[in-house]
Amino acid sequence: MKKFNSKMPGILHASDLKTQKGKIAHWIMFIYLCFACVFAVFPSLWILLSAFKDTQEIYSGFSLLPEHFTLGGAIASVQNAWQTLELGTSILNTFLMSLGSLVMTIIVCGFGGYVLSRLKPKGWKVILALVLWTMMMPTQMRTVPLYISWLHFPFASSGGMSIVDTYWPIWFNAAANAFNVLLFKNCFDSVPISLVEAGKIDGCRDIGIFFRIMVPLSMPVIIYVSILTMSGAWSEFFIPYLVLQSKELQIMPVKIFLLKNDETVQMNVYMMALIFASLPPFIIFLLFQKHIMGGVNVGGVKG
Repeated sequence: MKKFNSKMPGILHASDLKTQKGKIAHWIMFIYLCFACVFAVFPSLWILLSAFKDTQEIYSGFSLLPEHFTLGGAIASVQNAWQTLELGTSILNTFLMSLGSLVMTIIVCGFGGYVLSRLKPKGWKVILALVLWTMMMPTQMRTVPLYISWLHFPFASSGGMSIVDTYWPIWFNAAANAFNVLLFKNCFDSVPISLVEAGKIDGCRDIGIFFRIMVPLSMPVIIYVSILTMSGAWSEFFIPYLVLQSKELQIMPVKIFLLKNDETVQMNVYMMALIFASLPPFIIFLLFQKHIMGGVNVGGVKG
């Protein structure tokens, strides 16, 4: 009860726990959240522990913990999976693809938000409406036109060049993120106009105002967008599976999908590959969870 008094008021206040109905509602929600937590964590925990089991043990019956677990055996399992599946190249490719998506997102979406927020050229309201409209457009509706434009870049004409089997379609797709554009726009709207006018009086041009005033004041949103972009790019599957045809360019999600149909790969090795693919997003969230949880609020509040 004492700990509950220090919490922010939510569905239940500290005074509600003094009533019988409040206590019942509190314990019902507590038990429900415990079950939800177990169901959410159990699949990941089972995959993690199954990676250190023998293949026969996985298929012999249900058991959560490995029967014969040793530190040396665990290290050997990790090394065996890494060498057998040749994951080093796929992880490097995924990192390069994610880094390119991050750079394109910050540059294009940042400039887009700045133009809509401060420069406001003629027709900017129409552009903003089109940006909002793309957020409501189903992804499946855009897939075929996008693929045609990638085959005949840049104008989907017969004379264009193909950028399929490169990372450029993925990077362009990351740059055209309407949500990030609006996030930057809302953040730049919150910057006092007096700072912008002071920069112009000092002879600073629009590009200088963007880098010297807007960027430093919007670092929380930039960090938030960077974290989500890296995490989302690492987990991207459909577009890379569609455009990356060379084995040398394969990224982790695509490689994991193709391993599922490979009968030569044992189940415990496949489980270990899933762990390797899941570690980077987990580490990103673990290190930057405060920025992830607070980034939207920072960008959405106008000062």
